[in-house]
Amino acid sequence: MAGSEPKFDKRTLHRSDSGSIATQIYELVLNRILDMDLKPFQELSEARLAAEFGVSRTPVREAFGRLARRNLVDIYPQRGTLISPISIQRVAKARFIRDSLERPLVRLAAEKLVEPIKTQLQREIVMQRTFAELGDDRNFMASDDLFHALIAKAAGFEAIWEDLGEAKFHMDRVRRLSLLSKDRMLVIADEHEAILQTLIAHDAKGAETRIEQHLESVFRDLDSIRREHPDYFADEMPAR
Repeated sequence: MAGSEPKFDKRTLHRSDSGSIATQIYELVLNRILDMDLKPFQELSEARLAAEFGVSRTPVREAFGRLARRNLVDIYPQRGTLISPISIQRVAKARFIRDSLERPLVRLAAEKLVEPIKTQLQREIVMQRTFAELGDDRNFMASDDLFHALIAKAAGFEAIWEDLGEAKFHMDRVRRLSLLSKDRMLVIADEHEAILQTLIAHDAKGAETRIEQHLESVFRDLDSIRREHPDYFADEMPAR
């Protein structure tokens, strides 16, 4: 069942050319989807958003098109636009892509880790434990992403994390649901600590094993997350 129409703060929209406005609207809606502020099957009205932002319907339509191409909204002609449910198959694909990229990255990071990045990684783990104790899942997830981005930086491929961003959209929605649990956040911080220790020891093989176990943990939690939020998902669990 579709939820109530979302509200956006039009003051966050910076006026410039229509392409830039479309990009801003796209990013605003995208972030709300990834934060789970916009829930699966919730309706988005092109006309209502255009009126709310004080723009024509064209940039809103362009933003919806970009979201649809990323399988984050479903557009039904003559009916409207709904937030897409979480697809287990797309989550599995995102996890595969992350696994394929992060295992070689963490091996390189173990070989190349330098003191400044080590200090940054340690700081993020401290921050994650603090966010977990506060129940601050939004900042925890940002710190989680930064931790992995720092591993890419240590490996000498800092920009690759940005390239990975689009591939992990669907995985991020499940991650956000899992972070509603303080215990789960503390487990992730522990997993990050274990990864960091292998990097400090320059143990490339151990680091690869730890990152693989860490990424698999999303699937370990997936059954219970789906039981807790059955209306958020669209398809069946894949065989593993």
